[in-house]
Amino acid sequence: MDMKFKVDVPPFIRRLAATAKCKIYIVGGFIRNAALNLGNTDIDICGALLPEELGVDAEVIPINKRLGTALITDGVTKAEYTPLRKESYGPGGEHSPSAVSFGATIEEDVRRRDFTAGSVYYDVSEDRFVDPYGGLADIADRILRAKDPEFTFADDGLRLMRLCRLAAETGFSIDGNTAAAAKKFAHRLKDISPERKKAELDRILVADFKYGVKDAHYRGLCLMREFGLWQYVLPSVAAMDGVKQNPKYHLYDVMEHSFMAVRYAPSDVRLAALMHDVGKPPCMAKDGNTYNHPQVGEEIVKVELGQNGLKYPNAVVEEVALLTRLHMYDMQGNAKESKVRIFVAEHFDIIPKLVELIKADGKATGTKEEIITHRFTVVYKKLIEQNAPVKLSMLKVDGNDVVASGIKGKQVSETLKLLWRECILDPTRNDRKLLLGRIKREAKRLCKAKNGNNFINSRSDDAKV
Repeated sequence: MDMKFKVDVPPFIRRLAATAKCKIYIVGGFIRNAALNLGNTDIDICGALLPEELGVDAEVIPINKRLGTALITDGVTKAEYTPLRKESYGPGGEHSPSAVSFGATIEEDVRRRDFTAGSVYYDVSEDRFVDPYGGLADIADRILRAKDPEFTFADDGLRLMRLCRLAAETGFSIDGNTAAAAKKFAHRLKDISPERKKAELDRILVADFKYGVKDAHYRGLCLMREFGLWQYVLPSVAAMDGVKQNPKYHLYDVMEHSFMAVRYAPSDVRLAALMHDVGKPPCMAKDGNTYNHPQVGEEIVKVELGQNGLKYPNAVVEEVALLTRLHMYDMQGNAKESKVRIFVAEHFDIIPKLVELIKADGKATGTKEEIITHRFTVVYKKLIEQNAPVKLSMLKVDGNDVVASGIKGKQVSETLKLLWRECILDPTRNDRKLLLGRIKREAKRLCKAKNGNNFINSRSDDAKV
């Protein structure tokens, strides 16, 4: 590749460079993307002065006072500014430096940057490259290389996941020495905060969207496996490595199967696809069966994605846990129509995602074709077409109507749930007059039961389900 390419500097950055009291350099991914025509990315700029000393006619918003970073914007274009600095790290592999000093030269500043492809500086005022470590050549060769691999990963353990993510997003290969150091220093990741690991994992799971590299997300997961990182991010995923499955149903071990499921899943289901079988290793029996693994997996998800793990929002944890528990329901398609209707109605909001997970799960076995139309989808659409009350609030009666009949306590909610089930099975029953009559009959039944008469099954002859 001819690396004499032109960097299309945004006019706003030109104006900054013309007015700032020091040289302004563009650095990082913007240069790489310009060389490879990957499209625009975030603009990172740097200079010798602190942000408040630049004297530019633009809004300067501090981001991290300790590191000197700030957002500089004219209201349209924005750039993250960092003063040239030297850093040192403690012995634990933390992401944040233990000491920072400003006023560094480019030769000093570049030492804190991780990979050579992101260590090329572009002098905006002179339109020239400053390339201390041969980053332009590595960009041309589409390779990720750490200038001092062992030092790079020993300093900052998060760079291990960043390596996997960048390689996945760009399709770059990884230098051999860099890969070897990543394996050697995988343990440094244990000192990184859950929030930062979560952020990188989220980006890996959608890596194929960044620059359109096919199966980039799958490759990112595989690189984490290759470097031994999973045990420091999600131990339950690490535990799936090498766990063989019945070849009648699966061609891959549990980890590879899960990664393949992520590969086939839409973006909003990929985290669930990654976690859906984490219950298999602890449930694996000698005969190869994994009874109760959805239930066990549900609890593992709550721990590893929750506040004691990667600290995902509660709503995300609950959704992934629920999808994990439900993904095996009616796997053989033998459940009665009535049971499926109730199941779909009970989990109505999550059914589209559950179907996508089931489809990805099935395709990832390597033994069967993708399910084109799932039974749950058919029932889901039918409930919509029939205007079924998929939520309790959609019933034409409410708790006040039940209380008015003389029913009290927990039997109020039980009665409403009974009516709801009957209306799911036959949506024409969701008529206020019919439901009020049904409430009266239920009140009489409960009264007789309370007075010692023979218990009458709540599913009366006129409302069998």
